[in-house]
Amino acid sequence: MNDSLPSPSAAPSSSVLPPVTAVIVARNDRTTIEAALESIAAQSYPLGLDVIVSVGPNIDGTTQFIEYAASLNPRLTVIETASSSLVVGLNEAIAAAKSSLIIRVDPRSELPVDYTRRAVEAMVRTDAAALVGRTSPLGVNPFESAVAQAFAHRFGLARDPLKNANGAGPTDIPETQVIRRRMFIEVGLFNEEIRHGQTWEINARLREAGRSVVFVPELGVTYRPPSRVVDLTRSLFAEGLWRGEFARAFPDEKRLRFPLPPGVVIATILGFVLGAGGLFGLVAGALGVAAVLSAVLFALLLVPVVYIVGLVVLGVAAASRTDLRTGAWFAVVLPLMHFSWGLGYLAGFFNLEGAADTEIVTLD
Repeated sequence: MNDSLPSPSAAPSSSVLPPVTAVIVARNDRTTIEAALESIAAQSYPLGLDVIVSVGPNIDGTTQFIEYAASLNPRLTVIETASSSLVVGLNEAIAAAKSSLIIRVDPRSELPVDYTRRAVEAMVRTDAAALVGRTSPLGVNPFESAVAQAFAHRFGLARDPLKNANGAGPTDIPETQVIRRRMFIEVGLFNEEIRHGQTWEINARLREAGRSVVFVPELGVTYRPPSRVVDLTRSLFAEGLWRGEFARAFPDEKRLRFPLPPGVVIATILGFVLGAGGLFGLVAGALGVAAVLSAVLFALLLVPVVYIVGLVVLGVAAASRTDLRTGAWFAVVLPLMHFSWGLGYLAGFFNLEGAADTEIVTLD
């Protein structure tokens, strides 16, 4: 096992380059994982990369394809796991790796050809435990393109903080793309008992142990956003869920972008329900104080009306930039994002449906 890197004071030469392993956790990813594997094979890194794919339960032929790919590539190792947990598969892949550096590759992403070289140089330069880079959604059909635009739009999820990062340096963003295997093993790998936010939690443990997680702007990957409405809403609900758990467990960590979607959800639902009640009162002929109250409640219908009009305007603007189908999907995707993420956040924050069976732990 090689757990050493060149000295941070010198750039790695070809004679001292460390071996690198790419790990992928795959479930129902048959339509995208081939492109991810091809991008790994196309890396310009002189030593090439070992590849470990942890395959969990799936129904779309992912297992069969990975086994076929492994038969053609002796450097590709397949780990089959009965667990549907992504973090279990990730821990198993990290434990099975033999190299000092590990690149996490999402089965829906593609790496630029020089990604590994840049990652090694950044690891040597920063001596970090983990590196975080930019991820850019890239759709291949109107729905995916609309989702990609919504992810990046300021009215999507109030912008990804990585999009606003000004330069390289330590970060508390809960993502990792390149990890130093030894340091992750030393702090105990990802906590498999936490259903959401495992990366934030292990990054906190790394910092507690005196290690750093560093944002490196030049490390960029593209990924295909969800291809179906059900996949989009499910992933966003899960993301909102752990953000809500996080906000409840750490009330001092205030970030305006996280309460915004649940705020939209609450305002829109209340505006519609109360406004409809006011309309009913006016139609029923309420008198006196009841009539005034009905009129005030009816005015609250402006909230969902303004929201819907705003969606239409944004959809038209998106269509003018792309095409009619993408613009129409954009107007549909935005509320799907707001409500899926927002309802997940509320479920996590108020501990609904057992959302926090296991609490996010702090290392203070």
